[in-house]
Amino acid sequence: MKLKQSRNNELEEPRPSRQQILCIGGANLDRKIMIEGTFQLHTSNPGSTRKQSCGGVARNVAENLGRLSQQVSLLTAVGDDAEGEFIVEQSKLYMKLIPLQVQGEASTGIYTALLDERGELIIATAEMEIYDQICPSTILENIPLITLSRLVLLDTNFSKNVIASIIRLCHEQQIPLVVSSVSASKMRRLPRNLNGVGWLVCNQLEAQSYLGIEIVNDQQLLEATRVFHHLGVQNVIVIREADRIFFASQDGSFGHISMHPVQEVIDVTGAHDAFIAGMIYGIIQGYLMEQVCQFGISCVALTIQTDRTVSDTISLTKLHAKFKELYGIEPQRFVFFKGMYFRGKDT
Repeated sequence: MKLKQSRNNELEEPRPSRQQILCIGGANLDRKIMIEGTFQLHTSNPGSTRKQSCGGVARNVAENLGRLSQQVSLLTAVGDDAEGEFIVEQSKLYMKLIPLQVQGEASTGIYTALLDERGELIIATAEMEIYDQICPSTILENIPLITLSRLVLLDTNFSKNVIASIIRLCHEQQIPLVVSSVSASKMRRLPRNLNGVGWLVCNQLEAQSYLGIEIVNDQQLLEATRVFHHLGVQNVIVIREADRIFFASQDGSFGHISMHPVQEVIDVTGAHDAFIAGMIYGIIQGYLMEQVCQFGISCVALTIQTDRTVSDTISLTKLHAKFKELYGIEPQRFVFFKGMYFRGKDT
């Protein structure tokens, strides 16, 4: 089959350089259904199915980064089926895709989202059994991919043991690591030892699910981020509802950033992935945490005004233009080195 041949070819190719970003996690097929009128439970709802597209947090982040002219690879699991071939073919334009070896006849993951007329998510289903087939030894076969990366993005689609292995490896090798949640239930797959996690991104519900506490105000949210710091996370970013970003660092700095209202929201699917990609771009370019979040918000603004999970309009030029439009300033660049920021020289 084509996927097996693709895997063989990948093994023969040279490993990525330190300039590359490595995304590890989900790659699946996205199907979106738009409900017409008011959604009603326990009865049939009229709706229309939109065109299927590639999905998965890690895969979507990788494509966004590829569109932002970054060198990026994706380590993921897809089935040896038509859906897997579709994902490989659509993804290779923007990244190097390295499929993990999967035992048996596991099917490619499928995510189905039910949206209202405004493009807001009502409910979603996720058929992701394929990721349960991946074990830590499979990841360890790809250690050079991780250790030679400039930065690693890890989502929470894999098992707790796999996630813990990757976090531990990045910590030991001092590889900058961004961890992105996928859902409240999968947030609980994170280990209790989070040493090595440079940036953790989740929403308020996911933070509550992992920590087992209730967060109802800003003070409780700040206390929650301190718990994450105690567990080893250097920087915590919490998305509050749909309008605010809260960030806190181990050095004691923290703050809120409001999401700018978008005139016409077409589809919010992929907004989280776009935020992560914009944020990673800000990190590797050496921007401070507030500006890192602002780049994420700028990337979201470009995404939710289209009906695509990953907007085909995203580019570096448009990202910087959107940043300036939203914040009215040019971002101040710094150099990020061994966990510290240093002001960059004027050029």
